[in-house]
Amino acid sequence: MAGLNYRNAKWLIEASKLTGESPLIISIINHKGGVGKSCITTNLAHALANRGRKILVIDCDPQCNTSSIFTPESVVADQKTLYDVYADNVPVTECIYKTTYDNIDAIRNSPDITHLEIDLYQDAKNSYQILRNNIRKHAVENYDITLIDNNPSLGLFTINSLIASDCAIIPIESGCRYSLDGFVAALEAIGSIAARVNAELRFLKAVINKVDSRTSISRASVDHIQRKFADKVFSTIINTDTKIKEAVAFKMTVLRHSPKSIASNKFRALANEVIGLL
Repeated sequence: MAGLNYRNAKWLIEASKLTGESPLIISIINHKGGVGKSCITTNLAHALANRGRKILVIDCDPQCNTSSIFTPESVVADQKTLYDVYADNVPVTECIYKTTYDNIDAIRNSPDITHLEIDLYQDAKNSYQILRNNIRKHAVENYDITLIDNNPSLGLFTINSLIASDCAIIPIESGCRYSLDGFVAALEAIGSIAARVNAELRFLKAVINKVDSRTSISRASVDHIQRKFADKVFSTIINTDTKIKEAVAFKMTVLRHSPKSIASNKFRALANEVIGLL
């Protein structure tokens, strides 16, 4: 792992100075798929809600994995989604629904949102502000913490999320070189948006995910990341766990599926760390 060649190392040093004091809207991002963004978003939301925080979850990923976890059976097929916010400027209050989880409301997404991206790019300057203009005021006034799940791209929808956010958490998949590259790309995106558009935006911390302590590559990866980024990494690491996979299969959080599991305790510890930074 020592041979990794990070791009723009100067920005990584500067990023460590960007810890926010009171983040209200948090984007979960990485320029790499499969690192566990949706898993961390949903389970962190549940753990924070269990600590008495009022949570809004916004699914900005067209794959809609987070939507599948937080969509109750009572939600009808034609209920408004994030698609309607982008397509028709529908008020965010018409898109929020109560989940079956105490203290958690959500805005679900639709796969159809991908069809809007080309048209939105025709007026990128205004399109980049759609999410901030539509959700930020309501989210800040009505929720303690808003978590935004994002797709692996650093395209229009993720840029919208970052412009609307106070800070970002970046998951890193243990043992995956491409996940580290995606981490650096995400840091660079945060720095660019903070400098040009959203001066409030901060990089909060990275969370090491999918750790398999049985393998040497995973152990070496964790050690490398913790030494390289030090206080910019959460102390809590999330291990691979069959309980997490089972929870996904049942379309629920691991805290609901197996509340006494090691995985659930990990997400509670992560929530405690996040609360400690607010």
